[in-house]
Amino acid sequence: MSKGRVELSKDHEIYTATITIRRPADGNLMTRAMAAQFVDHLADIDEDDDVKVVLVRGEGDDLCAGWDPVDAWSQYTDAPGGSIRKHPSQRARLIALDDAWWGTRGLYQRLLHCRKVTIVEARGRCWDTGLYLVLCADLVVAAEDATFGSPRWQNLGVDGDMSLLFATVGLRRAKELMYCNVAWTAATALSYGLVDRVAGDAVQGATELAAMCASIMRDGIVTEKYAVFASLEKLGIGLSFAATTVVGASLSNIHFQPGEFNFLREVRQEGAAAALDRSRARLEVR
Repeated sequence: MSKGRVELSKDHEIYTATITIRRPADGNLMTRAMAAQFVDHLADIDEDDDVKVVLVRGEGDDLCAGWDPVDAWSQYTDAPGGSIRKHPSQRARLIALDDAWWGTRGLYQRLLHCRKVTIVEARGRCWDTGLYLVLCADLVVAAEDATFGSPRWQNLGVDGDMSLLFATVGLRRAKELMYCNVAWTAATALSYGLVDRVAGDAVQGATELAAMCASIMRDGIVTEKYAVFASLEKLGIGLSFAATTVVGASLSNIHFQPGEFNFLREVRQEGAAAALDRSRARLEVR
């Protein structure tokens, strides 16, 4: 698998920055290093008064097919206390998930609390990490071929934040994604309120939406964003993210019974490609 990178470009004439996930050969699978690049770009954008809107897109066919399974395991062994024994310690698991993903410096928190209008151009697979990019953004334009889901949940249990999903699509519909190992089509995602628009040309659709948002005065955007931040606190999103770190760390350390599919074990024994193939074969698109 290629290492991948996340790149930032800006066009101050139209007040827009673009963050592009570049790992197309591997479905733009995300790693900790790529998440850190993403966060650095968000910090840069937050300090740039000539940017009003951020477009998030993936190179190639997919927004992001998920979290790189090799990196998902090595992040625990690389964290403090992670390589002391054969199995990474619980503290290593907690530190890794907090630092890279769910904590105040993690990718999801930083995207959710970006002071600019964030727009995701959702194409192809928007799975796992891709699903959370969609949930944490302000607006989403989906291509007709986009699918949304988290197949990892079928293998490891629901190890991500649920509060944003519940708030976005409702409890009943969220349970379908949690328990039934399905991926939603763009049309289904639109009907459920997960995305704002479905476009035959998602690039054009997202660009047009960005131009519309960029026409808003700067103070108006930031005032509205801080109102959103306050509402997120009322909804308990911050508390839910903190709980997700604990739950995710615990689920990475569960004991599987005979006949149960252990994704991380498959990665270690059979390799990432074989593990992903077996996982995806279990997914149903609706």
